[in-house]
Amino acid sequence: MKITILGSGTSTGVPVIGCPCAVCRSPDIRNKRTRASIAVQEGSETLLIDTSPEMRLQVLAAGIVDISAVLYTHTHADHTQGFDDLRGFYFRSRKAVDCYLMEEYHAEFRERFRYAFEDTGYQGATPQVNLKAMPLNQFNLGSFVIEPVRLPHGHVNTCGFRFGNFVYATDFKRFPADVIEKWRGHIHTMVASGIHFGTHKAHSVIPETIELFRQLGVKRGIISHLAHDVDYAKHNAEMPPGVELAYDGMTIDLGATVS
Repeated sequence: MKITILGSGTSTGVPVIGCPCAVCRSPDIRNKRTRASIAVQEGSETLLIDTSPEMRLQVLAAGIVDISAVLYTHTHADHTQGFDDLRGFYFRSRKAVDCYLMEEYHAEFRERFRYAFEDTGYQGATPQVNLKAMPLNQFNLGSFVIEPVRLPHGHVNTCGFRFGNFVYATDFKRFPADVIEKWRGHIHTMVASGIHFGTHKAHSVIPETIELFRQLGVKRGIISHLAHDVDYAKHNAEMPPGVELAYDGMTIDLGATVS
């Protein structure tokens, strides 16, 4: 199984519009962050997790030409606004894309992208998708075995995903104690959000994410969804053993570590 970090940035992306800070002006490509998303690939199958506003550029850079499905973590704009570019996959495959989203957000999603679900008189091509309810428990999707988990994120919930002993979780404040207990010692590699080093009401910050890795016994923890006050070279060097920062285009070859 191969993981590609398509985007590693928080909702503003990095550089931030109009910001003169050192990270936003940095020539280090690892400080150029599009909005958070990943691809999970096994053989000929590819899942996207979220469709960020830069999704078209992300999949072009990764060489992705076909996808099996999209898993949505939640409906915030930085995780959904690339939805229209799912048209490109239909143009090639002539097959509608299955999009999985927690059922409580279906009405909001359909309203936001109403032209794709109703006849609004729009004359252009629209995304051809099947909007499906995210299962509440472990489910199979092609060759993938996926365990979804609900996570608190401010006044909403997001969905994290476990694939064997790999986990992707973004936009959460904390993990429920029962999930930590269930997963402790069983997660080899985890990509999780940690927005910066300060405080935040709705997001886990980097020290909190590092502590979560410790509680779960993660062997390789990768922190994504990073803001512009995180400098890759400086702060990656300060991470504890087994923890590193994500960057756009980063690939993770899980090999035999995921069952």
